[in-house]
Amino acid sequence: MTVRHLVVALCVLSLAACASTPTVPPAPESRFELKWREHLEQVSGIHQWHLSGRIGIRTDDAGGSANLRWKRGQDHDQIDLFGPLGGGRIRLDIDAAGARLRDSQGQDFFADSASEVMFKATGWVVPLEVLGDWIRGIPASGPYESEIDETGKLISLNQNGWTITFNEYAPHQQVLLPRKIRLSASEGVINELASRNQISGKQLVVKLYIDEWTPTADATEPDQ
Repeated sequence: MTVRHLVVALCVLSLAACASTPTVPPAPESRFELKWREHLEQVSGIHQWHLSGRIGIRTDDAGGSANLRWKRGQDHDQIDLFGPLGGGRIRLDIDAAGARLRDSQGQDFFADSASEVMFKATGWVVPLEVLGDWIRGIPASGPYESEIDETGKLISLNQNGWTITFNEYAPHQQVLLPRKIRLSASEGVINELASRNQISGKQLVVKLYIDEWTPTADATEPDQ
C-alpha cells in the first residue's frame, strides 16, 4: 500500500465515522430568545442606581412592610427602610468588608453578609446577596430556570431555591425594569431556615414595588 493509498483509506474511514455519528446543528434561537439576550445585555450594564419603593415580607405567623430606598455605588450599597415593624429608619451599609445595620434607636449590628445582619436586627429573611440582580429582572450568577414573554423580559425565574415572579415592568430612562416583584421561598429553603430557627411555618414571601429607579453615579449619605 502506497502512502497515497493509506491517506485515501484513512479519509474513507474518517468519512464513514462521520456518517455514522452525524453532527446536529444547534437549534436557532427564537425571536423571544433574541429579544431576551438584547434586554439582558442592556440591563446588565446598569451597575449603579438610586431606587425607591416598598418592600413587604410575609410568613405563616408574621408579616411587615416598609418604604425602601436603595443606593448602589461602585463598591458600596446603602439601603434605607422607613417604618419597618412600626419603627423609624433602618440603614444598611454593605461593602467588601461585610454589612452594618443601624436601627432607629442608633444601635449597630454587624455581620459578614447583608441577609445575616438584616435577620439579626429585624427578623426579616431577605436574600439580599442576589436581590440586586433579581430586582433588575435578570438572573444572578449560577444555574437557573426562567420563562420569558414575547418582548424578551422575564416572567418568572427559579434560582437558589426561590421562585421570582415579575408581575409588571415600567420604563426608567428608556430601560424597562420590574415594578412589581414577588419572591417565594421553596420548601427546601424554608426547611433550611427552620433548621436555623430563622422561620416557622411553611411560607415565606417577599414582595417589592418599585416607584422610581434612576441609574446614577456613586452617591451615599452620611450617617445621621
